[in-house]
Amino acid sequence: MPIRNLKWLALLVSAMVIIDALWTPVVLGIAALAPDAFSIYVTPIASSVDAAAIIFKLMTIAAFALWIYLAGVNLVRAELEGLEYSPASRIWWFLVPIFSLFKPFLAMREMWNASQSISPYDTNSTTVSIWWALYLGGNVVSLVINATSAGTPDTVGLLINAASDIAVAAVAIFMINRITDAQRDMSGNDLVDVFA
Repeated sequence: MPIRNLKWLALLVSAMVIIDALWTPVVLGIAALAPDAFSIYVTPIASSVDAAAIIFKLMTIAAFALWIYLAGVNLVRAELEGLEYSPASRIWWFLVPIFSLFKPFLAMREMWNASQSISPYDTNSTTVSIWWALYLGGNVVSLVINATSAGTPDTVGLLINAASDIAVAAVAIFMINRITDAQRDMSGNDLVDVFA
């Protein structure tokens, strides 16, 4: 079977990751630049804005999971030998307590290396390592901020969390696009669009 061209999906996921990462800084910026307008127009619908942010984050997670799955399917279709992770396991390891601290990293490292013909597949990758460190670090920072602020982070806490989200987003977008491009290159002319 032909390898799928994930470029459009990668662009969609990248755009969603950017929007998700910039959501909090934009809201904070509007609050700082136009506090009167913010209190009149945004504060009354704050719970709706928060709900929209949560729904968009879940949609971003779903799109990223779809990209991970299809990129994993591409590795199977390329008939690469020695893959330890299935396309589905690359996603569900994120949900398994304790194992979620390291298995998703190992699965993404394998995907990165296999897509770029780096052997063995368990060779360390700086990009994937930085992404994973920022991802885990961002989650720890978020937990600490929420724990120390009694559930309602102050502006400084929100800015620190937003900076962490932006850093993770930047590396994730780089990683997604490099894997997508590498898979397109390894496919030769036998390529099918993902939305076809």
